[in-house]
Amino acid sequence: MALPEDFKVLTEWYAPIRLGWSIRISNPGTVNYNLGSHIRETVAAYQACSFSLDNFPGFSRALGFGGPDGLIPVSGTAHGEEVFLLNDQLRGRWQIVVFVGDDLEFYQYDMGFAEWLYRYLVGEDMAGPNSAQDFPNPLPLTDLMEPGGTGPVERFGPRRPC
Repeated sequence: MALPEDFKVLTEWYAPIRLGWSIRISNPGTVNYNLGSHIRETVAAYQACSFSLDNFPGFSRALGFGGPDGLIPVSGTAHGEEVFLLNDQLRGRWQIVVFVGDDLEFYQYDMGFAEWLYRYLVGEDMAGPNSAQDFPNPLPLTDLMEPGGTGPVERFGPRRPC
């Protein structure tokens, strides 16, 4: 499956990782927190749901899951959101679609994954209306690659300007 370059670079260099105690990014090359397993399991779960156009405000049609023109789940959050990639064939670029469990709605963001992630972590509304969060500064980073016999390793990113 082809994925956007910015997403592949982030997963290859940093994943599996949890950012800000909220969003998790998996890696395709690990046993635990495996991206392929996450995609398969999440696609199956969402395909079993009965979504309609009502769940897709602002969309011209209800979207499917998986496949070259469907939603590809790549991350989940501790707040009940699922982040999907969408290869928009008409625009010729990738977009982000976020499912918000509390709203039972999908929201579309016309940008790549790296930009969406940055804006999510700096506290913009990137998971539906009124979804801004105040993440700690510096941002906690939890490396989920556990060396034998240890737990996840938590560290902090650089202090962000206020």
